[in-house]
Amino acid sequence: MKPVTLKPVTKPLQITLDDHPVRLSPTFQSEVENFWTRFNSDSRFTRGEVFHVDALEEKDKEIKLHLKSTDYAHYLYSVKNEPVSNEGCRVIYGAGLVETSDSYFVFGEMNKHTAYPGRLQCVGGGLSREDLQGNEFQLRISVLREMTEELGIHKEHVTNCSPCFVKTGGTYDFITVLFYIQLDLTLNQLKERYKAFCEELMDKGEIPEFAEMITIKNEPVTIKNFINNDIRSSVDYLFPLLKKANDFSVVPSN
Repeated sequence: MKPVTLKPVTKPLQITLDDHPVRLSPTFQSEVENFWTRFNSDSRFTRGEVFHVDALEEKDKEIKLHLKSTDYAHYLYSVKNEPVSNEGCRVIYGAGLVETSDSYFVFGEMNKHTAYPGRLQCVGGGLSREDLQGNEFQLRISVLREMTEELGIHKEHVTNCSPCFVKTGGTYDFITVLFYIQLDLTLNQLKERYKAFCEELMDKGEIPEFAEMITIKNEPVTIKNFINNDIRSSVDYLFPLLKKANDFSVVPSN
């Protein structure tokens, strides 16, 4: 496994979608199909669209990523059978560390029905065609949509949403653009809204994506104690990101 690297965002990211989908070799495609039949025998997951990083170009003034369309079976096969061949699916996605107006960081523990039950991670998720403007993906739109879906908080309460780091390496060597999201809500106000949001979902027969909303005070001692003592599974970028709290909580507002 490659070490996790968090590189500060110092130039614009351009993420474009190619017109042509991923083409897998017949042998690899057969492996994906057989895996999907076994893994999803209870039809718990849907085989939705996923976007694979086909090429990455870093230039003097920008970073360009070229994506192609594939599907969730290709993605899940790649993460559950790591390492895979060069036909494996490598994705880019946005994730945001939320901070309340009274300086509490907020993330969550994934629920049992998700692909990563029990894992701690920030709000965020895969790209969607909803995030496209022309053929270019807007990661900020994606991250704020995921925040609403996972915490029930709308963008009207966001005072800042800025990309701070690009994560490479880690468990699957996925590319994660890490955002810092500031809210105009206190922790108590956020908890009240999140409780109402969860109750509303359950009234509709839906299950929240987070089994638990995790909050920690943005202060060095508290962060250090959390990293040293919390034994739950966590996404590869979470602890490195928390260690850099002082580096991104001063990002200028958009």
